[in-house]
Amino acid sequence: MKNAALIVVIAIGLVASVAILFRDKDAVTTSAARPWPEGMGTLDAARDRWPPLKANGASVKLTALAKTLPKNEVVDDFVEREIARGDLAIGEPPSVPDVSAIRELLLRETIVWERYDEVGDQNAITMRAMQMMVARALVANALTRARANAPTAWDDLHAVWKLARSLDGHPQMMMQTATLSMARMINAVAWKMPPPTPGWFGGLQSHDNVQRLLEAFQFQTASYWKSAWIFPTKWFATSIEHDRRIAEDLFNLNQCDVSMRVNEVGTDLTSLWRRAFRYRAEREATANAMRVREGKAIETVSRCSDGGWTFDGSTLRFSREIATEAPDSPMPLALRVKP
Repeated sequence: MKNAALIVVIAIGLVASVAILFRDKDAVTTSAARPWPEGMGTLDAARDRWPPLKANGASVKLTALAKTLPKNEVVDDFVEREIARGDLAIGEPPSVPDVSAIRELLLRETIVWERYDEVGDQNAITMRAMQMMVARALVANALTRARANAPTAWDDLHAVWKLARSLDGHPQMMMQTATLSMARMINAVAWKMPPPTPGWFGGLQSHDNVQRLLEAFQFQTASYWKSAWIFPTKWFATSIEHDRRIAEDLFNLNQCDVSMRVNEVGTDLTSLWRRAFRYRAEREATANAMRVREGKAIETVSRCSDGGWTFDGSTLRFSREIATEAPDSPMPLALRVKP
């Protein structure tokens, strides 16, 4: 027993010695004080930029309504299938739950959610899962109504957009990836909705999620930096600088097919950057498909420096495919807009 205690003491002493040997608080402080691109400021600024948020009555009502929605893999599969199918026709829908109360609440009231900042907070994980379930149910209802050529289908998509924007004040990466996922879902089915296109959709088309994701990336790095005071090392200082340079590279990219190096602090985000930059091409696909449906010429020039658009009279096509990783099932960049 004494030998075991002695071993523990020796082990603790060795760990402490290694910690002292590699400790470099000044290096970490210097890395954290370097400003991130586009006015994002230092890591300290990232922690202070976001005011606390408390749930309001509207979010409490929405949560209660969401709990009445049944988990329905058939509905989820229907949405995923329609997103991934590059055909204007909408397939036979399953039985979709009644989302009218949820839709009207989102369109009528401002939703404010409780903000959770800790990485991996279970409350945030549960809230995100609920929000995504609501979004998929609304998109499924939009597709069902669009198949019947009902202009009110747009109302369901508008409600999803309002839900996505309710997360603007949440710097947690999981919240901003939810916003990106909702925006991509809306965009991916919007070209199948009955014309005319409502005015609010222009806001979605012009909203680029990359900025918000980069702010969440900085917030994630700042969260790990704040927790590193126990063991601030040269390695950690280098990792902070590595991630700041990733942000700089991302701000300067103008292509839509990107392959970024892995960030060293937090969850690997390489697949996220591929989705976020591919979404720029996805928005162009939808915008051009809507032009065709309105009898207008497409925009052949893309904001993506690595591609452009063609239309052969029936199929709209981007000049290259941009692959993403499973389980992502994105809209195709070749859309059959006319029979």
